[in-house]
Amino acid sequence: METIAAQRKAALRERFRAFRMNLSAEAHQACSQAMVHHLMQLPELLQAQTVMLYWPLLERREIDLRPLAFWLWERGVQVALPVVVSTATGTPMLEARRFQTIAQLATGPWGLQEPYNTPRVPPETLDVVLVPALGAGRNGYRLGYGKGYYDAFLRGLAACTICPVYAACLVDFVPPEAHDVPIRILVTEHEILRLP
Repeated sequence: METIAAQRKAALRERFRAFRMNLSAEAHQACSQAMVHHLMQLPELLQAQTVMLYWPLLERREIDLRPLAFWLWERGVQVALPVVVSTATGTPMLEARRFQTIAQLATGPWGLQEPYNTPRVPPETLDVVLVPALGAGRNGYRLGYGKGYYDAFLRGLAACTICPVYAACLVDFVPPEAHDVPIRILVTEHEILRLP
């Protein structure tokens, strides 16, 4: 039976998806640029040696972090992208793979652009992980697509976790469930929010 928290999260996902669907290309670009600007000011990213981010699904209006990847490369930072290694029900599994050039990208099982045939980056070497989300709460919990890949990957990870999210998709509270892993820093186009 679905819990009240799961029902609330499903309603929020629907609301956040509707916001994205109605977002113009110009507004998406402007919000993404503002968030990337904020991200470039964070000491955690300025000091990082290894960063995992995600390649955006632009048709879903995911925050466009491509300029951040290029900026990190210019700084000599090792960049990794997530690769889905298990799609079996109940065992969602990601791993970080080194990402050095767009030519390495291939379409993975969920339509994501993933580095193909590149070295695995051990999770313990990651300084920062940028985590995608449909929305998030000021209590530090995010809403992904509901498959649990990132929560499984982040469990026990020492890296600083940062979630870029539209201000319109930031709510006061996202009800956490047992498998959810909180985020350390939330970044919108208007603010940087550090969680205790």
